[in-house]
Formats: sequence, C-alpha cells, structure tokens
Amino acid sequence: MIDGKVATTLTGSSSMSVCFICGAKPTEMHNLDELAIRANSGEALKFGISPLHARIKFMECILHIAYNKSFAAWRTNKETTKIKEQAKATIQKRLKFVLGINVDVVKQGMGSSNNGNTARRFFENPQITADITGVNEQLIHRFKIILSTITCSQAIDAEKFQIYCIDTAKLYIDLYGWYYMPITVHKVLIHGSKIVSEAILPIGMLSEEAQEARNKDYRRYRLYHSRKTGRSSTNEDVMHHLLISSDPYINSFRTKLKLKKLDYHEDVKKLLINEIE
Repeated sequence: MIDGKVATTLTGSSSMSVCFICGAKPTEMHNLDELAIRANSGEALKFGISPLHARIKFMECILHIAYNKSFAAWRTNKETTKIKEQAKATIQKRLKFVLGINVDVVKQGMGSSNNGNTARRFFENPQITADITGVNEQLIHRFKIILSTITCSQAIDAEKFQIYCIDTAKLYIDLYGWYYMPITVHKVLIHGSKIVSEAILPIGMLSEEAQEARNKDYRRYRLYHSRKTGRSSTNEDVMHHLLISSDPYINSFRTKLKLKKLDYHEDVKKLLINEIE
C-alpha cells in the first residue's frame, strides 16, 4: 500500500484535498447523488485504501468535528480560533485521563502522537469516545466497524460493504454536514467497495503496516551497518541489509510467531463473504 501523498503525485491530482479517484473537491464531497454518477479512475482504484493511515485519518476527522462542534464551521476565523483551542485542550486532557492516549501532540522531528495504536484505542469503546468528544456514538461505532472490516484480512462482501458505507456517509452528512468530509474518509465511504472489488487479495492483507514496521530497521541499518562515505554507498548497504533480512529462505529459519485468534464484532462478520464463526 502507498499513502495519500504518493497516490496524489502518481495520479497528478492538483491538491491533497482533492480525491485522486473521482476528482471531487472538499465542497463537492457531500453531494452523494452527483458522486454516484461521477467517473472514477480505474488505475487509481488499484492504489488501495491503506488501512493503517485510514484509521488515523478517521480518528482525526472525529477530533476536528469535536473541536469545531460549538461553532459548526469547517474553517476557523479570529473569533472561533480561541474557542477551538479551548475545546481541543479540554478533549485532549480527558482522552489522556480516561483512555491514556495523547492526540494531536506534536513530537519534535517525529510528526505527531497520532499513530495506529492511538487510533485503535480511540475507537475501542465508541460510547466512552462519544462521551468525551461529544460526537454521535452511532457514527463512531460505524467508523469502527468499517475500519475493523478493512483490516480483518478476510474477503469482504463488496455489495454489503457499499450499502453500509453509503448509509454511514448519509449519517455523517445529516449530523455534521458543515464539516466537509476529509479525503480519506471520502475514499473509504464512497469508493471503498470498488477498491475492495479491484484488489486481488483481501484488502486487509495489503496494509502498509509491514513497510511502517521496517522504519526502525532502516534507521538501525543506516546507523550501524552502512558506510558513511557517501549517500550512494550508504543507501546501497542499507538496501543489502533489507534484502538479507527479508529473504524467504533466511526467514524460514526464524521462530514462527503464534498469532492469537481475533474476535470480530458481529457487525463486521455480516460484511464478510464467509462469515466467521
């Protein structure tokens, strides 16, 4: 899987806020009737959903709605900026106290505290999250089901998934039509079923978690196992170590990890082709 920045570049989209599949702008993403007949890029559908980043973006969408809910506007101005900052500080404090997670905290040289583990904890209990953020519990629950479905590594029933996503999109627009749907939320809710149909494997098997997990290996190989005589020689040594560590024959000698059986929500099971017992 690739992230949104790479997909935007490869498809030649004009902006990160424009859908690289259908070309919809933020102000057009709530017009479901027009989106239903809009032409889609078949090539762009093959870039997939990127489940890990999708979970983070869905969490950030809920957070931004919560921050702006008191004045119900997508953008802030001089008058509403202070209101947003106060709401943000209150929600951050409660999430830290109740769920033990830091959200929207900038880390020096490392982006922000919004990561996959934080997002999983955020959606773990929709009732608690809804109580803290003030966002509709049913919407958070439906987001959780959709995210769990696209990460479950099982074959998804594209027709059932489409119906569930469209109903979720309608609920979102009815409740928070003033906050334009972020590009990732739009991609999953509107184009998710088509992306699932285009994928040669269950979409959960194509997560970008594998490449994200190699970031720490890259840093270690670059620091301890590469020549520092030039950029080319450094990258060459790093690539050699990555190839060695990912070689199938060498991996066959490693101890196999016992994966625990995951317990999926009943609503997730209903969206799969072969329902899990």
